Amino acid sequence: MKQDGKWSGFRKLVLVDRIKECEDITSFYFKAEDGGKLVKHEAGQYLPFKIVTEEAAYKDVLRTYSLSIIPNDELYRISVKKIPRGLISTYLHERLQIGDCIEAMIPMGLFTLKEESAEAPITLISGGIGITPLLSMLYQAADTRKSVHFIQAVQNSKLHPFKTDIHMIAELKGFRNTVFYSNPLAEDEKGRDYDEIGFVTKEWLSTEANLESTFYLCGPPVFMKALEESLLGLGVSKDRIYYELFSQ
Repeated sequence: MKQDGKWSGFRKLVLVDRIKECEDITSFYFKAEDGGKLVKHEAGQYLPFKIVTEEAAYKDVLRTYSLSIIPNDELYRISVKKIPRGLISTYLHERLQIGDCIEAMIPMGLFTLKEESAEAPITLISGGIGITPLLSMLYQAADTRKSVHFIQAVQNSKLHPFKTDIHMIAELKGFRNTVFYSNPLAEDEKGRDYDEIGFVTKEWLSTEANLESTFYLCGPPVFMKALEESLLGLGVSKDRIYYELFSQ
């Protein structure tokens, strides 16, 4: 193992904690089983891994999940939505326990914050579980950027992950935070639980978003396509729109 924590092939990581974030999303925290350093990932990157098992259904099945934690070399976190009949997401939610291991490759992916000045504004827009890479970007931006707008679109309070984290960062750093609920519950209160009802529309973006931003988008395909079309239609150049598709 190199001093920078890098490794080739697969390395065993041990689950050290698991936390339920909302009704269908749980976060899993991993450290190196050998106690060594990890690769410090770039915000937005994903972790390729496979389950440690002899069961044929899971053996050597590779999955990738975005790292949802601030870049560091001690601890990785993935935050996983349980998908009905999803092979690996179901295994993680129902069977992976503290002390169990996975076999992981080093973090990968090009969906990362681009090098810009601290003054350059960025807008992060997430749909559902697409929040995970953008959350890591938000943690990094809290130390490197002065103007950030985080826009989160979910169904309602039961399916609203990381609400407290995002709110605290926004309050501390003076960032803007906007929450959309597409299907609020009877007990959900506008102005307390969410800011807007419905979806992130072109009309809303035209008046509420900083169109001089660099935009980072992540969510289901339909969500991404609509956002990209809206931003292009509002005059945002394609080279200032970055996205990663999440199937849910």
